[in-house]
Amino acid sequence: MNAVILGSGRIGCGFAGHLLAEAGYALTFLSRNGEMVEHLNRVGSYRVRLAHGRECSEHEIGGVRALVTTERAECVQALVQADVIVTAVGPTNLGEIAPLLAEALAARDTPVNVLAFENLADGGAELRALVAACLPQGFDLSRFGFSGTLVSRAVTQRVGEPADDKPLVFLGDPPAELVVDGCSLVQPLPHLPTMRVASNFAAWMQRKLFIFSAGHATCAYLGHLKGYRYIHSAIRDDEIRNSVMQAMVEGQRGIAALHGEDFAGGLAHLEQILERFGNAAITDPVSRVARDPSRKLSSGDRLLGAARLAARAGIHPEQLLRAAAAAYCFSDPADAVAGRLQAEIRAAGLRRTMHRVSGLGSGDRLGQAVARHWRQLTRHWHGDSVLLNLDRVHWA
Repeated sequence: MNAVILGSGRIGCGFAGHLLAEAGYALTFLSRNGEMVEHLNRVGSYRVRLAHGRECSEHEIGGVRALVTTERAECVQALVQADVIVTAVGPTNLGEIAPLLAEALAARDTPVNVLAFENLADGGAELRALVAACLPQGFDLSRFGFSGTLVSRAVTQRVGEPADDKPLVFLGDPPAELVVDGCSLVQPLPHLPTMRVASNFAAWMQRKLFIFSAGHATCAYLGHLKGYRYIHSAIRDDEIRNSVMQAMVEGQRGIAALHGEDFAGGLAHLEQILERFGNAAITDPVSRVARDPSRKLSSGDRLLGAARLAARAGIHPEQLLRAAAAAYCFSDPADAVAGRLQAEIRAAGLRRTMHRVSGLGSGDRLGQAVARHWRQLTRHWHGDSVLLNLDRVHWA
């Protein structure tokens, strides 16, 4: 069995590649990163290290090959011969790979499933639309499956450099479950023992986004204000931990109202998530979780999407809204998106920026609450201070 993975980063190698290799697939990576392609072909393997507390396991992923996406003919041929295709290029790069996928699917005689390992609520549908736009009008795409995936593992970093001769190591936590949209797939389904084929994929995605991801973002944005570098350090701060738990409770109650109490999970589910956030072995940077704040502040994403759902359930989402305000404060020199967001706030003001980024109007109660929290958080803030206290905002 052959699997082709577009993208050679943390999720492509550390999660998708690991699951596929464990299931017996031979791996071919397609990447625009020529240095990474050269390394994988020269070394022929990489490692995945899964760590939690004192428990650690390391897995050798061998027999891999890689192609640079500019080698068009070779890439198309690999995709034509694939038994399953995976994308792990990041949501903003899907448009770049769509023409290559379209050319390969048009050349195939057999059906195949394309799994989008992207951090998107409906990555499969978005990728299908992008591919369809690159094909002749009337081309029948129904022979091919396009599904988003719900990724359970956090792969926090890559250890090693492609210039070295040693295999690269991808560091993550142990969860290996993969949820896919059964309604969007075609036969034959990929052979992955840890794959859950869901008939209500949207509900599963909302559950992860509005509980786990909302808590993760809350921890990152409040942690950034209080000067923490790593998620495991931030979650040990009592103020942040309480805010994260309450934000997840708000999201969970919204999910429960829409999909039922059993599906939403209980307190034990939230405590397991907090334990994962506290996993110091994977040294998850706050900057990684907080990056690209504009996408995470969009109206249907982890903070304001969860807040809207909670509000519809009659819950006032105070902590989710405060986390959104903290996201509007996030600034990182290495994050161009965050830099543009701060520049827009300085030029146009918070309310106009919120309207564009989050769809919050001046009369929106949620928007008013975010603005109130933002004013509280930024009072006496000079951009390089550390927030000493959240409940009574006090800057060093």
